[in-house]
Amino acid sequence: MEIIQSQPTTVPFTERTIADLVSEDFRRGIVFKQFGIDFCCGGGKSVADACAAKGIAPETLLQALVSAHPSAGRSVPSQAGSWSPAFLADYIVNEHHSWVRERIPVLKAFTKRVAAVHGHHYAELAEIRDVFADLADELEAHMEDEEQRVFPLVSRGDAAGTLPGLIEELVAEHESVGGAMARLRALTNDYTPPEGACNTFRAAYAGLEDFEEDLHAHVHLENNVLFKRVLA
Repeated sequence: MEIIQSQPTTVPFTERTIADLVSEDFRRGIVFKQFGIDFCCGGGKSVADACAAKGIAPETLLQALVSAHPSAGRSVPSQAGSWSPAFLADYIVNEHHSWVRERIPVLKAFTKRVAAVHGHHYAELAEIRDVFADLADELEAHMEDEEQRVFPLVSRGDAAGTLPGLIEELVAEHESVGGAMARLRALTNDYTPPEGACNTFRAAYAGLEDFEEDLHAHVHLENNVLFKRVLA
């Protein structure tokens, strides 16, 4: 089996603890959450024991961790400018909309839990929870609108009629979402958890930072590539 290595020693993946893996990269907490593995209170378990308790093959977990590298797929493809509008719209749905929908419930759970457990020490956590919840709701409605009303018109090459007005609405919504992410960055001190923060706390901030990174690529592809080409 492939090994995820730690320095200075190399330990087989199945013998490593969940807490150790999350401490190396707190974004891995999202993967463990999706598998129902407790990486906070149950972080001392080995991968083998955690997988056995959930009936998961360690190979399956390893593949998920490798595939979920934080920078994977979050950059803007250099060739995107040469794609047809229909292909680019499909790419946005498959790469960005699906990624956002996958992350939203996890980050809602993380921000809610951190606010409940640590909110008495850090008053900003309640606002972080609420801002993200509102942002998530806005994004879900926004993506649904794009997929049902706007992208079909884009794919048909219909730049007349209602499409320019619809695109103007979407761009305004992008600005609203960007403002919410800027607020989250300010509230989290640039996604920097306090010293001694628990694994869930750190995973929440790391996940929010990834969410912002994806959103920047996502909005750039729509505003500056797709919509610009369609309206031209």
